[in-house]
This record gives sequence, structure tokens and C-alpha cells, in this order.
Amino acid sequence: MRTARYLRSAGRMFRQWTQRPCGIVAIAITTSLGASPKATDTDYVVVGNLGDAVTSGEVVLTRSSASYGATDQLARTSISDGEFRFAGQIDDDMGVVTLTAEDSAGTTIGSARFILEPGEIRVRYGGPLLGLLVDGGPYNQRVIGAWRDTDEYEGLQTNYAKARAELQDARNRASAAEEFMRAQNALNQFRGGALRAIALSDDDPLASFFALQMGALGGTDALDRLDELEAVAELPATAGALRSVRETQSRIFTRRMAQVGDMVEAFSAPGLDGTIHGLEDALAENEVVLIEFWASWCGPCRADVPHLKNALEQFGGRGFDIFGFSLDADREDWEIASDEDGITWTNTSDLNGYDSPIAAQFGVRMIPLNVLVDANGEIIALHARQQRLLNKLSELLDE
Repeated sequence: MRTARYLRSAGRMFRQWTQRPCGIVAIAITTSLGASPKATDTDYVVVGNLGDAVTSGEVVLTRSSASYGATDQLARTSISDGEFRFAGQIDDDMGVVTLTAEDSAGTTIGSARFILEPGEIRVRYGGPLLGLLVDGGPYNQRVIGAWRDTDEYEGLQTNYAKARAELQDARNRASAAEEFMRAQNALNQFRGGALRAIALSDDDPLASFFALQMGALGGTDALDRLDELEAVAELPATAGALRSVRETQSRIFTRRMAQVGDMVEAFSAPGLDGTIHGLEDALAENEVVLIEFWASWCGPCRADVPHLKNALEQFGGRGFDIFGFSLDADREDWEIASDEDGITWTNTSDLNGYDSPIAAQFGVRMIPLNVLVDANGEIIALHARQQRLLNKLSELLDE
């Protein structure tokens, strides 16, 4: 059985998984969707049909790198008449990857995370709400399809789509935003709960490992489960993919969180338009700057947006500004949330999630988190939200 063969050879499959930037040999096929190359046990084929969503452009396949906060490009090929195809051979590279589709202008249309594994993997466009959807492969179906293709998840998606449409059209945006947050949180909780259940199951250690790669657990929970999987699947402790997940969780859990009185290091990050924004510039132009760490999937973060707008309306002309940094890993999610919430302040991200070196600089273990900094770069408050933020700004700026 294929699963048993994977487990018996787990050391070979995972050996230096994150240390070989050219580990996957990609064969780009852009002019035809003809016959597949002769398949072996380690061949993969990714076939996409995006319909009218992207008739021409490129698709890019990446994975997390051994370098902190970085990614490796594994393959890139063209989209022709909405279709694309590439193939290759998996040696040590089986694991979670990200596929991104861009139109001919370079605009990201959608992205999807899936497990690169032997066999045929099919990519389709599910519309603006669902983005790219991936089918095929026993582990993709086990780790992703098992919950994504359920009636319950479909119902939650329907509720989310309805709440999103009502938010865009509503006169009472506060009430609509609250309903939208509930729908989004329900969707995320269902997805997260399903991944956690797979990560904690013991009937298929490799499926559990892939769920961990997709963020099913964090902190010591992830580290403890990794220890269990090493013992059950007899994976070498130095296996690249296993070590990469372990090191990521260790970095997050052991970070020293920024403290009041610390001096921040200047950093820069791109906005949605590609412009690079620097914290140093924001500090030079204001008396105090609130560095707001958030993400599209963080309900409490987004629920606080109206309060941030209120603070900016009251104190924006008196030397206060907001510098946002998203911990999203998917550009489309970040862009949609920014548009839905009407974010007007500086809004940046390096799309590395919790693995971002900027998040590490501030010791971000969880969000929402914000850091209030004076013009000299000194942290003067943490978790300054709602009335506490207004009181602090009044104390600093009303004089």
C-alpha cells in the first residue's frame, strides 16, 4: 500500500527537505494538455483549468525555505487559454507547497496550499470567494478534502458569502461587520478543528505531519506532537521537513515579546500596491505610531478596525498614525480583508505569517497585538486598544 511505503521510506522522503532549493525538477508544459509522461511511484503532475478567471499569465509553485521567513521557488510555468500543466519527480520533496496564479499583468488571482505528492493533482478556480481549489492525491484528500468537501463546510461557506455580500451593501455597517466576523470565525474554527483532529490522530502519522505543516497546532502542542510522530514513524531527527516545522514552532514559542521601554529597530515592508513603506518614515512624521499586527483570519483583530478608525479620526491630525503589518501568508486573503474593512492607514506584509522576521523582532506569539511607539522609537505601550488607546493618546497629544 502506498501509505505504508511512504512511512517505511519517510527518512528518504524528508531528508533535507528544506535545504534543497532545486529539489523538485519541474518540466513546464504550456502549449498542450496532451498525454502525461510515463508515471512512476515518485512522479507528480499538476494540471490546472482556471477557465475565464485567468486566460493568460503564470503559475508559481513555492514552499517554505530553511532560511528564516523565506520561500523557495520550485516551479513556474505559463497559463494558456486558462490552462497550465507542469510535472516533475519527487525525491525528498513531498510536503506542503503553495501554488499562486497571476494574470498577464502580474496581479495575483488566487493561491492554494496543498500537499505535493505522487500522482495527478488538479487545480480549478472556485470563484472570487473560494479562489483556487486543489483535488487529487490521497494525502490531499485526507488532510484537506476530508473537511473541505463536507456539507457542513459548504454551509459555512454559504453563510460567509452571504454575510460578506451584506457587509458590502449594508447601511448599518457595524451590525453587518459583526455578523461577517461571526461567519468568518465559524469557517476558520471548522477548518482549524478539522486540521487539529488530523494532526492529533495516530492512525496515519504522515497525514498528521502534513496537518502540522499546514498550521494545525502551535507552540508546545506542535512540538510535543512532533516528538510523538518521530517515534511512531521513526523519522530521523535531522529530517529537513520535520526540523523546519520544529524550528518554526520553537522560534515562535521562545520569542521574547517586546516590552515597554524597548527601542524598536526600523523595518520596511511592501504594501498591497508594491510600494515599500518604512517605519522610520512614519516615526519621522508623527509624535506616536501604533504598530498594529493583524491578519485576515483574526476575528478580534478585524473587529477592532472601527475603533482604530475612531482613534485615527480623533488624533490623526495631532501627530498620531497607524502602521499595520499583516501576518497573512496569502496575498489574496490580505487584500480582500483590507478592502472589506476599509483600511486607510499604512498596510504592509511580507506574507510570511508567524515566520516573518518582523514578527520575530517584536516577539509576536499571537494576535491581535499592537505596539505604541514614540518618535524616538521607544515602546510606550502594548495592547493599547479602544478606550485605553484613546486615553493614552489624549495623555500624550492633548497638551
